[in-house]
Amino acid sequence: MASLQKPYTTKAVDNNFKILYETNKYVLGHIFEEAYLIDKETNERYELGSMYVDPSCGLIDQDNEWCIIGGSTLIIWTARETTELKVDELYWACKLRQINKNSVQILIDPWSDNSAIWELNIMYKSYFKICEFKNYIDKEYTEQIEW
Repeated sequence: MASLQKPYTTKAVDNNFKILYETNKYVLGHIFEEAYLIDKETNERYELGSMYVDPSCGLIDQDNEWCIIGGSTLIIWTARETTELKVDELYWACKLRQINKNSVQILIDPWSDNSAIWELNIMYKSYFKICEFKNYIDKEYTEQIEW
């Protein structure tokens, strides 16, 4: 991966860098299966890890204190640690949304047998199922799913 240039641009990272989420402080994205968080002020790059197939979603906390990236697994970054959460129930996360300071809702692939919405506490890595998610299976693209 090329060294970062100032000011920050995704071209300075890599032409294959795909942005999943961005705030005024960070850019969260991936180059194929490898996930990265980049500090836009310092150009510091955090290598978050890799997953099977490209990540499908990402989210940075409103206060820039943590981020999560999803796909075949979940990778959670905080200033203290990076954690990979590999659990069958959360396999193939396709959408994320923050619901309070330390919690997100996760939409699991609507076309899979285990499609559901889960809630995850970022700090404790605890999660529980909110509901099944079968009623959108006929939608053509997950990008069009409102939940």
